[in-house]
Amino acid sequence: MTKQFPLADITFCIKTIHRPWACQRLVESLRKHFDNPRIVVVDDGRTELRFSLKYPKTAAHCHVIDLDKHDVGVGVGRNTAIDAAETELIFLLDDDHVITSELHLDRVLERFNEHELDILGVRQGGGGRPLLFSPLMNGKRIWMHRGEHQRVGPLAWCDMSSNAFLARRDTIARVRWDDAIKTYEHWEFFYRASHLEHLAIAVAEDCMVVHAHVGAKPYGDLRCRPKFRALGLRKHGFHSMRYPGGGIVHA
Repeated sequence: MTKQFPLADITFCIKTIHRPWACQRLVESLRKHFDNPRIVVVDDGRTELRFSLKYPKTAAHCHVIDLDKHDVGVGVGRNTAIDAAETELIFLLDDDHVITSELHLDRVLERFNEHELDILGVRQGGGGRPLLFSPLMNGKRIWMHRGEHQRVGPLAWCDMSSNAFLARRDTIARVRWDDAIKTYEHWEFFYRASHLEHLAIAVAEDCMVVHAHVGAKPYGDLRCRPKFRALGLRKHGFHSMRYPGGGIVHA
């Protein structure tokens, strides 16, 4: 059944590497819940682990961009996906997300327009709650913590949402991810979006995707590279970061 909102105005953007089975699961979940969704997949993995090679029938329903260079990173990959989108809106997803009826995309779109938001994120299982950034130690440490600027029912304005969010393509194409930050890119993108670009960011806490994490070794070896987190911290003049659970990491 076709959902009652302009699905043709939305492109689902997915960056993937070395998790073709997860990407296939996500694309099929999109196709299950929406009629002919527009999907862009950017893959910078090794040839033998590419989504388009492993699942060609599913890939045929997407605009797949297999990058020539291996491991360009999340920043370049997501920027490539956004640049390839031809719709007014994009919905960003990680390749280990799964779409269910709990997404309530019609509800997300209605709130996005009603409140004139720039980014509207959804929950991802137990995660994806609204977060804020606060400076500590004379502005040399950035604190990422639970909190919100204001709330209207289940809609909470904040500084950072999950990596599952609706936005205007032109806005994200302007802000972009830092091409040099291959991983640990999430906080840096949202720090700029909220504190430098002053975008209106919120989380719809009653809408969600499933975060079905896949920690395969070919992926994990590329993900866990803290030098890129340090790169982001130094870029903004921070010597350390405090996480919501209290843990502290240094640049």
